[in-house]
Amino acid sequence: YLIRHTEVAVGRTVSYGQSDVELATNYPEQRDRILAQLPTDKPAHLFSSPLNRCRLLANDLATNAEVDLQSVQFDDRIKELSFGDWEMTPWADIPRSSLDPWMDDFVNVGPPNGETFQELFERVGAFWQEKLVPLAVQNTGPVYIITHGGVIRALLCLFLDLSLQNAYRVHLDYGSLTKLLTNGQQYTIQYVNR
Repeated sequence: YLIRHTEVAVGRTVSYGQSDVELATNYPEQRDRILAQLPTDKPAHLFSSPLNRCRLLANDLATNAEVDLQSVQFDDRIKELSFGDWEMTPWADIPRSSLDPWMDDFVNVGPPNGETFQELFERVGAFWQEKLVPLAVQNTGPVYIITHGGVIRALLCLFLDLSLQNAYRVHLDYGSLTKLLTNGQQYTIQYVNR
């Protein structure tokens, strides 16, 4: 289960990437909606981005599923895209001369002192190969990954062999679930953005 963090207080008008931001006041409702959609089976593994917006949800899901909080694995490789110098800047305040080249080719062009989508894809792919492929081969049971929209899109590109340029054609709501089945070699996406 790929679980996107819940809505953030800064909204969509600010470039917050790897910044720790507060969650919106509707967090309890969105958390409860996620819990209602997850299986009743105890997850075999729970991975999370270490950013607070994911950490809180990971801890709440672990507590609900009676998973030892010490067993939650936080991994920097599943953090959101780094926006570098643009972090916490309103999108409208970023000069067009800087923003337009990135918008035209975000796969290969990164924000100043930030990262490209290609770099995010490579670190997320390394996480997947190291942590998830062995679990899929062992068929250990449900795995929860609490992360960000960019990370989930990168994984969908990996699973579906999509061009990275098309990653943002996939709509993902805050607090949404994407479910897939895998044996480590083949992927079947059960649903996206539920």
